[in-house]
Amino acid sequence: MFTEEELLLQENIIEAVLFTMGESVSVDILSLAVKQDTDVTKEACERLVNKYENEYKTRGMKVVRINGKYQMVSNNEYFQNLIAVCANPKKPTLTEAILETLSIVAYKQPITKPEIEDIRSVKSDFSINKLIEYGLIEEQGRLDTAGRPIIFGTTELFLRRFGLESNDQLPHLDEQKEKEIETEVEAELSKTFGEPFHLKKDDVANTNTDSQTTEEVSTDVNTETNTEVNTDSTTETDIDSKLSDENEIKDENQTDINDSTDNETALDDIDNQD
Repeated sequence: MFTEEELLLQENIIEAVLFTMGESVSVDILSLAVKQDTDVTKEACERLVNKYENEYKTRGMKVVRINGKYQMVSNNEYFQNLIAVCANPKKPTLTEAILETLSIVAYKQPITKPEIEDIRSVKSDFSINKLIEYGLIEEQGRLDTAGRPIIFGTTELFLRRFGLESNDQLPHLDEQKEKEIETEVEAELSKTFGEPFHLKKDDVANTNTDSQTTEEVSTDVNTETNTEVNTDSTTETDIDSKLSDENEIKDENQTDINDSTDNETALDDIDNQD
C-alpha cells in the first residue's frame, strides 16, 4: 500500500512528464519515470485524468486518454484566448469526398486503397493524399498479397480531432435511425417511380437473378440465331455448289456435241472430194 504522499508524488511525476513530452505517452514509458510497474502507473494516470475532469475542470490544461496512451492538452474552453496570442492553426478543409474516404478508413481499417476505391466506385488518390497531409490517416504497413498494397488506418490526431479515446468509440447507427433512413429512401424511390416502393434484401437477389436470366436468354437467342444463320449459309453454299456442278456438266456435254458436229462435217468433205 502507498501513502497519500506517495500516490500524489506518482501523479505529479506523470503530470510533469506529460507536460514536457507534449505528445501522447504510453504507460510503459511513464512507468520508467514513476519507477513502478505498469499497473500502478496506470492507476496513477487514471487518478490524474479524473482529477482534471472533476477537481481541475476549470484549469487551462487537462489530461486525456488517446488510444491507450495519455497526453496533456489545453482546455477547449480557452481556445479563443489562445488564438489571441498564438497563430490560429489552419483547419484542414474536409470536402464531402475527403470525409467519405475518412469514414471508410475509420470504420474499415486496416484497409488498402483498392478496397477504398471499390467501396466508393471512384479513384481516391487525392482524398487519401490529403488525409495523409492533414495527419488524419497514415500508412500502417503492407498487405501480404500480390503487389503488397499499402494498408491505411487513422492516427492519434484523428482521435483528438474528433474527441475519441479509441476507434471503439466511433458512433454507430441505432436501429431506430436505420429505420428512419430506410423510410426516407423508400419515400424518395416511391416518388421517383410513382408507385409504392419497399426496400427488401430479396429484391436485390431477384434483380441479380433476373439479370442473369436475361443474359442466359440473350445467349440462347444469339446461339440459336447464329446456328440458323450458319445452317442457311451452309444450305446456300450447297445449292451454289450443285448449280456449279450442273453448269460444268452442261459445258462438257456442249463440248462433246460440238466435237461430234465437227467430225461429221469433216467426213462429208472427204466424201465430196471422192
